[in-house]
Amino acid sequence: MSDTDKFCYEPPDDEPLSTAVVEAVAIAHDETVLDQKWLISDDINTDALDMLFQDKKLKMSLQFEADSATVTIVADENGNPLIIIQSHR
Repeated sequence: MSDTDKFCYEPPDDEPLSTAVVEAVAIAHDETVLDQKWLISDDINTDALDMLFQDKKLKMSLQFEADSATVTIVADENGNPLIIIQSHR
């Protein structure tokens, strides 16, 4: 994946957002979750992330750097999150 490529992941409703981010980063880097050396807890508080996007009435976005990638989470007008990964590998 080049620096200009972006990978989008729309998590299922029952998947915690922190788990979805780990899955999205792995897929964007052509890895499995088990192959990753990166731990999400090294970069972000997973409980806070999961709670932040629980209220489906909020339209918001969050961006952070993780595992040589820019992670952007955008909640649409219905509060459904979309995870966008831009890999820097």
